[in-house]
Amino acid sequence: MVAENLEKRFGRTRLWHIDRLELKAGETVHLRGENGSGKTTLLKILAGLQSPENGSVLINNARVKLGEKVCYLHQQPYMFDRSVKGNLALVLSARRESAKVKQQQLEDALHWSGLEKQADQLARTLSGGERQALAMARARLCQPSFWLLDEPTASLDEKGVTKCVELVKTLRESGAAILLTTHQQGELTQICDHTWWMKDGRLVTD
Repeated sequence: MVAENLEKRFGRTRLWHIDRLELKAGETVHLRGENGSGKTTLLKILAGLQSPENGSVLINNARVKLGEKVCYLHQQPYMFDRSVKGNLALVLSARRESAKVKQQQLEDALHWSGLEKQADQLARTLSGGERQALAMARARLCQPSFWLLDEPTASLDEKGVTKCVELVKTLRESGAAILLTTHQQGELTQICDHTWWMKDGRLVTD
């Protein structure tokens, strides 16, 4: 993923301008910055959820399209009013694979996320860490190459943080590129390869 000459404004006020950023396969980057510096806005633009005033975001020389190769996960992911299995099945419902293949994919997602015992539980009754694991498993079924994680460990207990770190590690090992924000220094930031800062309306890389 390459972004060049990105600029985001709110009215006449410029939030930030980024000359260039490059997120490569297999690397994990920690995006830092004070509240209001525009980290979440940047993630949403890279995901195709918002548009910049100027600049472009490209993947393999093609403009990024919503839902293609890129996944953005908010710190409080939305849960459909269904069971854990039901949430995963919604993603698979549009697939053309056989019922047998879909069932295997669903079982794999449950195993990957560690939610096999909660398969029939209503998703909205899960703990914070379990909800985050389900959101990541649901997104993983779409096979994105780029993961944009916005405060994935916010409000999680120690167990939830550890599980989230384990899942991020497996994503990185599979070759995915990960850009994440977090105010918490710890297990998650320790596995990052690089640190970027949003500062004074600019992106500073290491």
